Parts: sequence; structure tokens; C-alpha cells
Amino acid sequence: MSPTQAPAPLFFLNARLIDPGSSREMRGGLVTLDGVVAEVGESVRQGDAREGARVIDCAGDVVAPGLIDMQAFVGEPGAEHRETIASATLAAAAGGVTTIVSTAATAPPVDDPAVVDFVLRRARDTGRVRVAPMAALTRGREGREIAELGLLQQAGAIAFCDGARSVRSALVMRRALTYARDFDALVIHFAEDPDLSVGVMNEGEFAHRLGLAGAPREAEAIMLDRDLRLVAL
Repeated sequence: MSPTQAPAPLFFLNARLIDPGSSREMRGGLVTLDGVVAEVGESVRQGDAREGARVIDCAGDVVAPGLIDMQAFVGEPGAEHRETIASATLAAAAGGVTTIVSTAATAPPVDDPAVVDFVLRRARDTGRVRVAPMAALTRGREGREIAELGLLQQAGAIAFCDGARSVRSALVMRRALTYARDFDALVIHFAEDPDLSVGVMNEGEFAHRLGLAGAPREAEAIMLDRDLRLVAL
């Protein structure tokens, strides 16, 4: 196909159609023209396919809007031996995920605009799906000092989170929330009290029988209550 030639129409037939926007699910087909959805529903049939169109029999497979993975732990940068942005996005595409939100839990952590730029450039050059990077809420993800949220947002970070680490200090968390509000930035926090959640499973009778240290559910409730009160300040 030449650069100026429009893509052939696509007819997806015998599909399980899922439309989250309208909470509808049905059997039918979907048509794309010039890469844009032109028709969808139970009325799309084989006989509607125009000459030159590509017809795909879905045989009951799901056709739905692309999924968004809101917490993708990608190895790059720092652990490319385990996973790269290229391999992570290839796996995402194979599972119907068209956007991944990558976490800041890398080495180095995504706490500097240069690292955000690196992730975006690697995604552009090697990625198979869209990559939207999160940046660290605190420097080094250590919970001691807030990161440069404004500069990180300007570099392309869509949200701020220290990954699976809670910000222990209420003062640091309050400063982060106040600073983020100035930039209308999204803060995502791992709601778990680190001192109460040192167990290896949920606290209860089963943990006691196994002789394993348990973490009470209150470890999450306490941290969540703290954060809600900080937001209200």
C-alpha cells in the first residue's frame, strides 16, 4: 500500500461485541473505513462486505475498545534482561491492551524529566502500543522529599506514584498533594501502612494456623483514612 492509499475496509463478523460506553454486549459485526469505525451492531453481515474489503471471521471472539493497563511494571530502564518496552508492549498488544501506564518502579526510578523523556522516546521507537509513563511522587521513591512534579508533568508524566510503596510521612504526603493540586496532577498512592503490613498474608485464623505473620486489613484503612483527611485540608 502506498503512503497515500487508504487502508482496505475491514469487516469483523460473528464477533462478541462489547461496548463499555453503553454497557451493551451482543453478537454481530464491526466495520472500519479508513481506519475509523463506520458501523457496528447485529445488522452487520457477510453480504455487506464491499469489493476489496478484508473480512475477518471472529468465530465468537471478543471485539471491544482497546484495554488500558493502569499499572504496568516494565523492566526498562534498568532491568532490560527481564523485559524491555518493546517486549512489554508486544505482550500488551497480544492481550488486547492498547495503552499501558508504566510505573516509576524502575532503576533508575522515573523521578527525573530525563527519564520520562527516555521512556517516551523508547516507546515511540520500539513500542507496539501507547505508553503513558507515571513518575515518582517522591525522589528515589523513598518518601522523604517530593519530586519535581511540575517538571515531570511537563516532560510527559501523566500521574505520580511511588509504586508499591507508601509515603510514611504525613507531612511529605500533604506537601505532595498540595503541590500536585497546583498542576492539576493525578496522585496515585499505595494505601497501606508500612508498619502494620509486614506480614506475608491476610491476618486471621488461617494465618495463625500456618504460623505465618499476618497483615490486618486495617493497614489499608488507616492509610486511606489519613490520605482522605489530608486531601480535605
